[in-house]
Amino acid sequence: MQLKKFKSKPTHNTFFFKYFLWYIVSSLFFNSSIPGNKIRIFLLSLFGSKIGKNILIKPNVKIKYPWKLIIGEDVWIGENVWIDNISVVRVGSNTCISQGTYICSGSHNFYDKEFGLLMQEVEIGSNCWIAAKSLIGPGVKIEDGSFVKFGSIVLKK
Repeated sequence: MQLKKFKSKPTHNTFFFKYFLWYIVSSLFFNSSIPGNKIRIFLLSLFGSKIGKNILIKPNVKIKYPWKLIIGEDVWIGENVWIDNISVVRVGSNTCISQGTYICSGSHNFYDKEFGLLMQEVEIGSNCWIAAKSLIGPGVKIEDGSFVKFGSIVLKK
């Protein structure tokens, strides 16, 4: 690995303006304590998220690219959840993602001299509970009906 050889490439297939606008909107309505679940749902849909009915997104939630987020129905996302979705993240229905959870859909290839970006989708099934402070890694598929215990690190499919 030689970091000076790393060449940053865009991880989104959209216009810079849309990304910049999302950055401002997310800073105001997601990465803050401002109440307004319905506003957050509306904004996610406006920016391309596919979202089911009866969703609760608490304040201080970070979502990198809403156009790469798919959420089923009856889903709760707790405070301080970070969905670092440079690749698609899918969340099934009737699922709770508790406070402080980090979901990551990308990493780098340590063995590549250019430290190349690796993007892998993450799927969290239906009827799941991801307990607080859990870490979900790239390429992970959490099966329907799963319970991820408090502070768990999930790295394998």
